[in-house]
Amino acid sequence: MKHYLVPLVLSLGLSACGGSSGGGDTAVSPTPTPTPTPTPTPPVSENWQLVWSDEFDGVAIDSSKWSHEKNCTGGGNNELQCYTDREQNSFVADGLLNIVARQESFSGQSQNDDAPDYDPLDTSATRNYTSARLRTKAKGDWRYGRMEISAKLPQGQGIWPAIWMLPTEWKYGGWPASGEIDIMEAVNSNTGSSPNDIHGTLHYGKFWPENTYTGAAKTVQGNVWEGQHIYAVEWEQNEIRWYLDGEHYATQRPATDSSTGWFTYYWQDQTEGYSYGTQGAPFDEQFHLILNLAVGGNWPGNPNANTQFPQTLSIDYVRVYQCAPEGVISADGSGCGTNIDANIEAIGATRPAQNSFTLYQNGLQTLALTTNTGTVEQSLDLASWSAVDGNVVTETLSDGDNSLWQTTFYGAGNSFIRANASPIADTETGLQLVNMAQYGELKFDIKVLSAEPNTELRVKVDSGWPHLSEYTLQALPHNQWTSISVPLNQLQANSVEAGQVNFGAVVNPFVIEASGPAQIQINNLRLTCLANCNLAPRANSTSGEITDTVSIFDDAVNSLWNLGILIWQEASPHLVVELVDAADGARGTVIDVAFTGADRNGLVFIQTDTLQDMSAFAATGFLQFDINVIDYAAATALNIKADCVHPCSSGDINIGQPGMHGWETVQVPISDLVAGGLDLTKVNTPFALLPTWAEQEGVHLQLDNISWELNH
Repeated sequence: MKHYLVPLVLSLGLSACGGSSGGGDTAVSPTPTPTPTPTPTPPVSENWQLVWSDEFDGVAIDSSKWSHEKNCTGGGNNELQCYTDREQNSFVADGLLNIVARQESFSGQSQNDDAPDYDPLDTSATRNYTSARLRTKAKGDWRYGRMEISAKLPQGQGIWPAIWMLPTEWKYGGWPASGEIDIMEAVNSNTGSSPNDIHGTLHYGKFWPENTYTGAAKTVQGNVWEGQHIYAVEWEQNEIRWYLDGEHYATQRPATDSSTGWFTYYWQDQTEGYSYGTQGAPFDEQFHLILNLAVGGNWPGNPNANTQFPQTLSIDYVRVYQCAPEGVISADGSGCGTNIDANIEAIGATRPAQNSFTLYQNGLQTLALTTNTGTVEQSLDLASWSAVDGNVVTETLSDGDNSLWQTTFYGAGNSFIRANASPIADTETGLQLVNMAQYGELKFDIKVLSAEPNTELRVKVDSGWPHLSEYTLQALPHNQWTSISVPLNQLQANSVEAGQVNFGAVVNPFVIEASGPAQIQINNLRLTCLANCNLAPRANSTSGEITDTVSIFDDAVNSLWNLGILIWQEASPHLVVELVDAADGARGTVIDVAFTGADRNGLVFIQTDTLQDMSAFAATGFLQFDINVIDYAAATALNIKADCVHPCSSGDINIGQPGMHGWETVQVPISDLVAGGLDLTKVNTPFALLPTWAEQEGVHLQLDNISWELNH
């Protein structure tokens, strides 16, 4: 299933669900009307070997093959149902597994089943719909194969059935870095402009919210809500294919440096650091099957007055084959492809580029800092600190081939690289590590010449005491060069005094500290990161709380918001943001935003790495901006929000359809943002705008004069 604004925490329900239900439709399991099932389309290749199946010929769900997830968390997509293990929501009858969505109040668990604090007896979350979600985790887990499911789908606005797969072990990290395979999803069947479409999708790439998904839609011949259809994927190490009733309709492959495709980007360990997965990663590990019927959510939207309940996802069988040429299961899953259409072009995304900024390589380097008008040079210096003079000696020396940074620790202390005075007027000494908090890393080569047995080495990034964060290195061999990676997202807060680094105000980008006697050498030190990352001058610190009206955009982005105009979008580019001259000739430069892609979502926002205290706006402040909507297309509303470092946010605030007839000024009370969850003491995103999810294609608008205003 697609996941949007909330990270997915996967769940496994192993205990009885505590809950209550009442109202809505009948609580008695209906006897389904038998539906004629087409003769199953067998795999063309006789080399496919059936390794697991459920034909649902019994009288109950087979607990040796399926377990129920039980929670009311909304599935990571703002869905409206509680998932239960009650017979009212899932049962076997007449050779069919029935997953039933009902309109009824129910109270259940507020945490996902796999959460450390999951309580099976919890009833603190209440929702107005119930349904079921079954999975084979730890009962059916596979790497590669043909997954084939015969199913009849439900129908109606806000109804979202899914047949999909998740990794059993999250080797490459949290969703979706370890991957997700959507065999079949359908939303709002028998409604709207695509009433009979199903979707096959992969989710992969970087961690949410920078995740990627790519997929294809297919129109079913014969209504999906009137009969069984066969949905399948054939999954190999280097290719995944989607099938509908035996017809191959989509293909995806791993990305390379020269081609688009799926990928993952993950931190392996202290030596290897971040890298792209190889051998088809993340789809080279074991996955399990999931069957569920969701109600509402970011993709389909909510049910409406025409949606009838109950709705049922009826499954005739689930079969898993593995490719076994000559009776031996293929190690990479290849060799048994069914009805492959060679004319289908593989789809995928482009891997983001890696950037690198060298601090020390055979000597200190000069950094190029990005500004609004170009680049400036920032010089660096070597220094050391110890509580006792002479405890730390920092020097550079040559080993004949290289100029090395050597530090001798006679006792506790540190050696570090610091930024010299800022080269730009009206900025402070230091650096902004722009867009490095998630995927940035410090990489370097180190040789430990000597160290006492209990001496620990720590790497720190420092914004001035006590605002620093640290990482303790694992034990290192002596007298040999070792490559090291320190991921910035694994830095821990200051262990001596409360504080942590501010990546928008880094004074010392690299500190190496020893807890006891040691001698080390360092070379090839650099900051690496992904895609839209860079180094920028450090802006002036705010003098505490901002207490007067502040501009966000007026012909240009106010330098207070140093990251400028950014976009977030799902999958391949579909959101275009440009600075253009306003058509009326009087406004000057405005922000032009066009949402160009179907079945994808995105938002435009303005952000900073330096958190701003906007507490003075709490009572009488308001967010104000001018908007001109050139085309609303199918969008029923626009939404604005402000953030205080994810997941801290105001949440989406619906502002209707302003600007439909030309430029219009919009005002939103800051108290409304606070009511939604915004912490005014640490605002990093003062403005974000998006059309309603799943209604964005074709929306074209312009923005101007964005500000936070105060009524004195």
